[in-house]
Amino acid sequence: MDKKEKFKRKKLLKFFYSIKKKLFKNKKSNKLAIDNNKNDANMNNAKKVKVRNAGVDMARIASMYSIVVHHILVHGGAIRKYNKYRELSLMNIISFWHVSTYALISGYIGYKSNKYSNLLYLLFWTIIYTSSITYYLNRFRPEFKTGNVNYTNFFPVIFEHYWYFTKYFGMYLFLPVINRGIAYLTKSELRNVFMCLIFIYIIEKDIINPRGDPFTFAKGYSSVWLLICFLIGAYFGKFKYNYYGFKKFIFCILNLNIFYYSTYFCYNISFYPMQNLSGYYKSKLMIYLKQVFVLRISSVPMILQSISVLLFLTQIKYNKYLAKIITFIGPLTYGVYLIHEHTLIRAFIIKNLFVKDPNNFPLFSVVKLILLRALKIFAISVCIDYLRHILFTFLRIRELCIFIEKIIFR
Repeated sequence: MDKKEKFKRKKLLKFFYSIKKKLFKNKKSNKLAIDNNKNDANMNNAKKVKVRNAGVDMARIASMYSIVVHHILVHGGAIRKYNKYRELSLMNIISFWHVSTYALISGYIGYKSNKYSNLLYLLFWTIIYTSSITYYLNRFRPEFKTGNVNYTNFFPVIFEHYWYFTKYFGMYLFLPVINRGIAYLTKSELRNVFMCLIFIYIIEKDIINPRGDPFTFAKGYSSVWLLICFLIGAYFGKFKYNYYGFKKFIFCILNLNIFYYSTYFCYNISFYPMQNLSGYYKSKLMIYLKQVFVLRISSVPMILQSISVLLFLTQIKYNKYLAKIITFIGPLTYGVYLIHEHTLIRAFIIKNLFVKDPNNFPLFSVVKLILLRALKIFAISVCIDYLRHILFTFLRIRELCIFIEKIIFR
């Protein structure tokens, strides 16, 4: 071989080696890029799981506080004792949207979840309060004559210790099937489903025969009504209305107007003077309207109130520090319901809130008492439930529920 040929061969080999190095470098860089993208995606997914929606938690807090206000007004006897003040009935109407909003929230965030471990966790959560409150009052407050802890405290659903949890438990059993359907329904199809449900309910139940109950709605205190609210909440959760700028402002104003006019309508029907009506049928019409629309969880004005509150609160942007407080309190609100609505707490504490107060209190003082006592009950219950949360975390109750679910459904 000539020197020239050897030189050419060396050049060719160097050229091929350089191409080979570049190819391997590109492959390695591509692999590293793919791995980095995967890691970033996993990090983003982890962040998505950890980040809570402050608007939803704010809706939880507002609805639970209004539940406490409503229970003080009704079970506490404030309306009965100070019946000369119409404003207390207005407070009751304003706070009456609470249950439907709580059910809407369960659909708004829960339409993707099919885990029975969540339901089991709620069951443990409920049992800890039914048994511990009974034990505490029996041990340290014997004057209440509460009775010992018995087997009924460990079966809150069967013995209906809490009506909401009982109905919610019945509804939750169907969620794996319902959520699978929600996942495949389009926006128009899902909207048509819940519009048909409400339309049939209004026509068949409210307008034609308000005294009957063919579908067992029980004025909103039923699993069927909670399921309807779940579907409505799932619609707004799946197809979120995210507006910006002026559109967002108009959307919030619209929801505030819906809430205001729904309340105004119910208040006017409640206190419309019968002496202004001439004729038998006019007075019958007003009584009929009261039966259909006023102080019923499942009435049209009340569901409009609930939807408007949820959409308004989820549109607001919250300060970083305020959002932390809201997302801390939000998950503990169910404990507020379990504590203050325990049958013994209601019978011996809530019902006696206004017994010692004089009958001649001015309106401002009565309203201030109701709001402050509701806030006190809410704050104490949140603190107690935080201790329960620490205990559940230490005992790994969430992991236990997941483990039980895997054993049952493996």
